[in-house]
Amino acid sequence: MIRGLKVGRREFLKAGAGLAALAAFPLGLAPGALAAEPVKGGTLKLGFSADPAGFDPARGPSGMSHVVIEQVYSTLMSVDPDAQPYPDLAEKYEQSADGLEYTFHLRKGVKFHDGSDLTAEDVKFTFDRLRAKDSGYSYGSQVETISEVVVVDPHTVTFKLSKPTGPFLVYVAFPGSSIVPKKLVESGHDLNSKPVGSGPFKFVSYEPRSMVKFTRNDNFYETGKPYFDALEFHLIADITALTNAVISGTINFSNEIPPKDWQTVTATPGLVGTTLEGSRYYWLLMNNTVKPLDNPKVRQAIAHAIDRSAIVTGVFFGEAVPLKGGVIPEWNWGYAGIDYFAQGADPEKAKALLKEVGLADGFTTSLTMASSFPAMVAMAPIIQANLAAVGIKAEIKTMEIPRYWDEVWGPSKFDLTAMYWVSPLADPDDFVTNNYACGMAINVQKSCSKAMDEALAKAKSAPSQEARKAAYAEQQKLALEEMPIVPLVNSLILTAYTDKLKNYKPMRTGFLKTLKDAWLEA
Repeated sequence: MIRGLKVGRREFLKAGAGLAALAAFPLGLAPGALAAEPVKGGTLKLGFSADPAGFDPARGPSGMSHVVIEQVYSTLMSVDPDAQPYPDLAEKYEQSADGLEYTFHLRKGVKFHDGSDLTAEDVKFTFDRLRAKDSGYSYGSQVETISEVVVVDPHTVTFKLSKPTGPFLVYVAFPGSSIVPKKLVESGHDLNSKPVGSGPFKFVSYEPRSMVKFTRNDNFYETGKPYFDALEFHLIADITALTNAVISGTINFSNEIPPKDWQTVTATPGLVGTTLEGSRYYWLLMNNTVKPLDNPKVRQAIAHAIDRSAIVTGVFFGEAVPLKGGVIPEWNWGYAGIDYFAQGADPEKAKALLKEVGLADGFTTSLTMASSFPAMVAMAPIIQANLAAVGIKAEIKTMEIPRYWDEVWGPSKFDLTAMYWVSPLADPDDFVTNNYACGMAINVQKSCSKAMDEALAKAKSAPSQEARKAAYAEQQKLALEEMPIVPLVNSLILTAYTDKLKNYKPMRTGFLKTLKDAWLEA
């Protein structure tokens, strides 16, 4: 039995194995371990703390919605465990020399769960629906450069772009880009309550605050998959109760294990634990329109005052990585390698910056946290103490969800607050545009810089990955100068599951698309 298995790039480099060792075996298997023959049958019972907020790809905004959507629907492309795109519903694709056209050749014989055929018309309908002005699609930036979708024949479709879009292939792998049945939607069927896709599992039922049930799609286009007869998503809001359910065997999989419980869970007989550095980064938001937080030097002072190592230890029990530069993590190809912050606090640097702007005696502010997010609440007193050490007096306030969304997040009524980002794709653009670009819904700190928008646009449309990497390095340098948000830490994805689960490969995105490749040993 393997317990506490570490599969992240960081852990391998610490062990001296390097990238070659990481590439030598699939994520989720120990070096030298071989997967057994697939076994059909059984029900995998998974535990999650949040309820989904709908099942229509165009309307489900939450990460939990996407975890459901990816099991029921399919996308033109998918991303592998290391977030690299590969053809899925599309057997292959071609890109024009100027980067303005992508032509996808669809698999033949694919059917939706209602028995109807999936064709290029459904692809066009799906993206036209997302692009519609009144769609309300939360991820509109992903489809904004699509100028036209053209049906070439029943199994060929061409996307025409208004400008080169580096992340385009990962955009069409996003759960929101899942292909929906045109005729069924046009008939008035509500996908938000009863999803119908072409994915590995069929939706059965949803009981709020209790369970989502799925059954195997016997007509899935990957022959022989999935191997489970059924999935059950158990919705357990109390995180302690979720941990107890994993330990007792009531559920046999969760990637939401609290860091404080990690050692206990992974020491439990019959359970396997995997850690992986993914895309769960935490940041401090400073209202850029409120004095003195409208001054970038004040924001820099706050950033240098914070002890990231204390947050790693005190909040995440060591299961996190300090963000010492930009928000794009080390495992991602867009990583800039900037060591801007000390791992601990740098109060002298912070005090010098405050003195520079005439605030040597500090100032008074407030720190509002969502009480429904335990990590936020736990880091509040650490941040408060760090700020107090440089003369900034921050009053801690807490508020439950959804009141926090309505009164703090939505109207941007705060001085300081915190949030975290779960990247669904892990293209560098996905880490930065929503948080730094002017006018984005997640830019609740109300920062807006022409230089930043230009840097983001350049990085997104650069003609090669090498050029994009260089552009993202410049963008992250600018982000640290303007400091509209303060990068804090990247928490590890902590997954525990029964040792009977075989061939499961954890994903950098924290998503669960790879469940279709796993099985339960008899």
